[in-house]
Amino acid sequence: MKRFGFIGVGELALYTIRGVRQGGYDAPILLSPRNRVKAALLAHEYNCEVQVDNQSVVDRCDCVVIATRPADCLKTLAGLSFRPGQLLVSVVAGIEIANLREALPQGLDIARAMPVSSAEVGASPTLVYPDNAVVREFFDYCGNTLPVDDERYFTEGSVLACVYCWFFSLFETLIQATEGAQLPRPLSAELVMGMARGAAELALARADLPPGDIAASIATDGTYSRLGLDLLCKKGAFEPWQQACELLQQKLRESS
Repeated sequence: MKRFGFIGVGELALYTIRGVRQGGYDAPILLSPRNRVKAALLAHEYNCEVQVDNQSVVDRCDCVVIATRPADCLKTLAGLSFRPGQLLVSVVAGIEIANLREALPQGLDIARAMPVSSAEVGASPTLVYPDNAVVREFFDYCGNTLPVDDERYFTEGSVLACVYCWFFSLFETLIQATEGAQLPRPLSAELVMGMARGAAELALARADLPPGDIAASIATDGTYSRLGLDLLCKKGAFEPWQQACELLQQKLRESS
């Protein structure tokens, strides 16, 4: 196994490392010292090694994951010395490989990845560009990787990492709408999340059908499903989701 190190120990590093450890990755993981609270937690609970500085992480690792804030990424990389043959994996949103190369020496392999917080339960669909066997192997410990061969796919797909967050707000809305004396909140929550998981699994299993066709096959005339779906469509419930995606697509294109 390759030795991985993280520069930037925030929430993304936390949930990714939790996930890969629980998924069976047992090689050393090195951490930069910034954010000492999270670094100490990972060292204690997930067998990570906190280094004295960022350069120590680079010196002792085969693969370096840069996980800083976007505003700090290029400046942090420019201050480090890498050796030929190392692999840099950027999980920083909005910074393309061409920008990364400007801050890095020749002979360095570079990839991008975009795990989401479900990594900590082994369920992150992680975009990877370009395809790299080492990166795939690492992130498969916390879910499943989706390698793409065009950075535009990665940029556009990154919008869905934000949609992932919106699902939680939708879940809460549905729980609040259905909980009450006749349906306790814990049961409502289990049903909401279970229905969402079931719908996703069916849609993935029936990839030959657009999800809209599956909905139409369920919401037939005279059913309660059709009654509710018609109201949602009449109220324009789905258009704001499309508009929010378009807003993020525009912002990502402007930053690239």
